Amino acid sequence: MSDVPNIATSRNYEIDLLRGFAIVLMVMFHFGYDLTVFGWTDFSTSKDIEWRIFRTVIVSGFLLAVGMSSYLAYHKSINRMKLGKTVGKLFVVSMFISIGSILMHPSTWVYFGIIHLITVALPISVLFVRLPNLALIMGVLSIVGYWTGTLNLHPIWEWSVLHLGIPIRTVDLASFFPWIGVVLIGVFLMHKELFQVKVSPNATLNKLVFLGRHSLIIYLVHQPILYGLFGLTDVILGR
Repeated sequence: MSDVPNIATSRNYEIDLLRGFAIVLMVMFHFGYDLTVFGWTDFSTSKDIEWRIFRTVIVSGFLLAVGMSSYLAYHKSINRMKLGKTVGKLFVVSMFISIGSILMHPSTWVYFGIIHLITVALPISVLFVRLPNLALIMGVLSIVGYWTGTLNLHPIWEWSVLHLGIPIRTVDLASFFPWIGVVLIGVFLMHKELFQVKVSPNATLNKLVFLGRHSLIIYLVHQPILYGLFGLTDVILGR
């Protein structure tokens, strides 16, 4: 369609589309979570199998995009300054999330959510962009090791609870294992072009791509907005 602007010139259109789709699903997931927090429903987004699968799909989408983008950005040459700035920005955002969650959920604050994980996973993935086959092997081993119970960071978590004040429960957790495995698999998929499904831009998809390009800021602001709307609704209805 000639009247649809092509916004795929400077970035990978399909990866931004994947991020955009994932951010929409994440907003839907958190809307469901907030329904339970404000007492509008009694399902459990942390226990009900359908919600756990839904979350797995969302997180997998984001982390595949991290690995794929890492390969595209760094497989030819590694710009350490660019990488450092990106990781630094993610670190600041992750600290903002932790501090904000302490204010909102002091007994279950977020110490290692998805942005914290991406902060750590991005530089690790860069180590594998020129070793994509090894990335696949390590990625699969990370996932299989986690699900068989042979690979976890439980001792470090126990030490952190005792000595660093990490909460026993948290409102959001993206464990290093198995999720680092998804990032590394993303590196391999991009190298082999196994996920290079070319999409013809159109008005609807461009909107999702726009969301994907601004997924970080959307991630940061959508929950406060949802909380505010739910709280306002409670006040209006006198609940």
